[in-house]
Amino acid sequence: MPDLAPLIEYDAARQQIEGNAAAFLAALAPERIAADLPVVGLKKSEVSVELTFQALALTDFFGLLEVVQPYFHHLTNLRRGYRGCIFLADIHGAFDRRRPEFRARKAGDPPPVELPPPLEIQFKTEAKGGGTITFEKKALLAQEEINCILDVFKKYGQRDPASLTRPVITDPTIKLAELGAVVFAPDPEFTEERIAGYEATKRDVRDTVVLPLLNPEVYVKIGELARVRAGSSVPRAVLFEGPPGTGKTTMARVIAGASAIPLIYVPVESIMSKYFGESERRLDAIFSSAGQLARSIVFLDEIDAFAGSRDAGNMHEATRRILSVLLRQLQGLVDTSRIVVIGATNTADDLDPALLSRFNLRVHFPLPDADERAAILGRYARHLAADELAALAAASDGRSGRELEDACGVAERLWASRLISSAAADITAPPLDSYRTAFRLKFRPAPPPPTSARHAPLAAD
Repeated sequence: MPDLAPLIEYDAARQQIEGNAAAFLAALAPERIAADLPVVGLKKSEVSVELTFQALALTDFFGLLEVVQPYFHHLTNLRRGYRGCIFLADIHGAFDRRRPEFRARKAGDPPPVELPPPLEIQFKTEAKGGGTITFEKKALLAQEEINCILDVFKKYGQRDPASLTRPVITDPTIKLAELGAVVFAPDPEFTEERIAGYEATKRDVRDTVVLPLLNPEVYVKIGELARVRAGSSVPRAVLFEGPPGTGKTTMARVIAGASAIPLIYVPVESIMSKYFGESERRLDAIFSSAGQLARSIVFLDEIDAFAGSRDAGNMHEATRRILSVLLRQLQGLVDTSRIVVIGATNTADDLDPALLSRFNLRVHFPLPDADERAAILGRYARHLAADELAALAAASDGRSGRELEDACGVAERLWASRLISSAAADITAPPLDSYRTAFRLKFRPAPPPPTSARHAPLAAD
């Protein structure tokens, strides 16, 4: 009986593919890179590896065959697909699969030795010039198959020097905009004064984030003097945690303005996609484009929406793949030394423990206290006296800054409606009573759920 090729555990195979691909791309000049990092997934015992290339033509299929053929005994079942084709590549020859020990026999005989199925290879080009090569197998990968995948990646992952004379879009901000991210240029007007109260939080951010970004050489020198191996304590990943409306996004803008570094705002909807493999590709592409800037801050809003805990047991496979990409970006497989990642979440406990450990710093944004609520209200009702602001602050316990701003907007609309209906000659600022009415409307407790007569409590005799 011939020796069966040992199969590699999924995590080890993924680490090989991702690590070798990242090292290969890191050795290329940025203008020569023509591939995204591979997307490796496991779903219902099927391993898939998707390679995405910026330049891939139908004629490249023959080059793919030249790379694949030495690794396999049998290439078969070639069939045409949309803008490409699909075929099977088998590390076992057709003769082996016909041998008696690999086939079902008569009743009472020992069960046959099960050979792993062949690898399905999908070659697909796109109208805009790029394309994908996908490898799928309903079993674990053998080492020969992993080596073949890496050789295919290296063949098409670098741009031909002759093609560099063609016009290529080099502005990463254009690519980021296409991916749905919003790039905010550093705005010096975004200072700490934009956030009322929160003095302790602002001090923490100033000392642990802004100062290291403004003076990285000081932290590098301290690391050289204090550590056995030279390093820097400049944070590369910061987590903002706290209830909604407490200023997490505004603080990210403040950090960008104070450190003169552009902010790349990544809303969750810009990443999520209904197409298989598209979400993790978009996240990888966002980090790749951000890395082409001299320095940048990547702000991942609502990070818990796509990086929840795997311990919950009900994580969707697409979410698991996105989390894998994010972990890879933060754990050092990819050079992100020019990127500072800020994640924002309302519930840090819902994040995956492995992801939480990647953050160098966690900053908590609590709900404002009475003094901070009065300071926030002073931004949106500056004509009120201090005692009036204090009274409104006392009536809004447990409310966030965003809710206070919204309530002040309600007061302005109520007062405007009264002025218009009374045909007032002069337009004045809303009085305190308008704010009190608005706060009652905005902050009144939700009514209890209706109780049906069938389940209503019995009256006492």
